[in-house]
Amino acid sequence: YLLVACIGAGADFSRLTDAPGYLLIAATWMLIHIIVLLTAAWLMRAPLFFVATGSQANIGGPASAPIVAGAFNPVLAPVGALLAIAGYALGTLGGLACIHLMNFILTGSPAVRP
Repeated sequence: YLLVACIGAGADFSRLTDAPGYLLIAATWMLIHIIVLLTAAWLMRAPLFFVATGSQANIGGPASAPIVAGAFNPVLAPVGALLAIAGYALGTLGGLACIHLMNFILTGSPAVRP
């Protein structure tokens, strides 16, 4: 995290106005993230712990999710790591499914050619 903080400290934030499209994409992405998480939490009646840990697992991965989980209860830190690893596994499978879906849409063939 120190490396990320050092990189951010040296950034020129006045240049953000040069690319408003990127800011709009990032804001839209985060809004969708929040809506999906809160809707899923409401439908499943999940506690705030799972929402916060799941969000951090999606954004920060296994390095930071246990920290958020441990903030709620130190015993739950391994749960944060497991949620992040499960997110990586599901994300990989989702990405592969998207590859096959896009290939099928573009070519009409279900097989991906190298």
